[in-house]
Amino acid sequence: MKVKKTRFGTLCDGSKVTLYTVSNGKMSVSMMDYGCTLTSILVPNGKGGTIDVLVGRSTLDSFINGAGSHGGIVGRFANRISNARFTLDGKDYGLDVNSCNKDCLHGGFERYEKMLWSGTEVTTKYGTGVKFTRLSCDGEQGFPGNVALEIYVTLNDFNELTLKYVAVTDKATPINITNHAYFNLAGRGTVLKHTLKLACKQYLEVDDTLIPTGKLIDVAGTPFDFTKEKQIGKDIADTGVGYDHCYVTPAYNPKKGAFDSDKVIPVALLKDPESGRSMTVSTNQIGIQVYSGNFMEGHRGKNGIIQQKHDALCLETQCFPDSPNKKSFPSCILQPGDKYKALTTYKFIF
Repeated sequence: MKVKKTRFGTLCDGSKVTLYTVSNGKMSVSMMDYGCTLTSILVPNGKGGTIDVLVGRSTLDSFINGAGSHGGIVGRFANRISNARFTLDGKDYGLDVNSCNKDCLHGGFERYEKMLWSGTEVTTKYGTGVKFTRLSCDGEQGFPGNVALEIYVTLNDFNELTLKYVAVTDKATPINITNHAYFNLAGRGTVLKHTLKLACKQYLEVDDTLIPTGKLIDVAGTPFDFTKEKQIGKDIADTGVGYDHCYVTPAYNPKKGAFDSDKVIPVALLKDPESGRSMTVSTNQIGIQVYSGNFMEGHRGKNGIIQQKHDALCLETQCFPDSPNKKSFPSCILQPGDKYKALTTYKFIF
């Protein structure tokens, strides 16, 4: 396989943005160095053509000016940190307050998805694609430590899209990186008739502001139970606005830190019954945030289409939200001399 490079646009400072596309002859994945962002995932439509199962945007301007983190890399700490602050080694750190609940969400205002990364074509044991790199300097987003980041996005002949996240630091710092891809295996419309199965027997209880309370709740007998294949829309009305909860994966071990699992474990199975397409998610991460696109309404998507509520599903593998403030959660602190290694594979079946 080879990586095709094309120009995607130019930033206001004159920097060129490159679009990278890799194909295995059956499906293709495109990504750009602005935001280390996935822009499309094309799979066969059963009629001799292709269909895009990644809900997102079409133009560079729409990525620059749009919200929602469509397909972008999220960090330094994905998800929420309560009260936009934490204490580490006796020092208090203040972060951006960028949610209506006075918390820090997805790193604050200076987001990784709005930064230009450096891209290099690579072939690894996981496939062919691009390695994206950048240095997150000490104090960026309010976090301590100079953190060298490497994001590998690769595709193999088995229709497996793998995202590998690697980081090292010179100062202890919280870290939690994920990709905010929005999936719709039908390529259009709602995902409420998609089915989902999770190898997750617990989820994190949250308060009214979606901050974890610290309790792990059994899913059995609740609307959050996906241990058996179930339509996403079946119990969604009983959740309130929809799913936006972190589930506990089989990689979780309360006696270990969040980075201690090297084993990649099957976690999720998403299906579109109408088309017959499906996608599995395997990861070494202890959490997977299931987000049912509750706040997509009004976003302008690809080809000018106005997105609607529940038009996509996000399956964001990660550490537990608010880990810096929850001593009962596995530690998300990366220490100098250690290496953060997160790995997630999306396998497409069509």
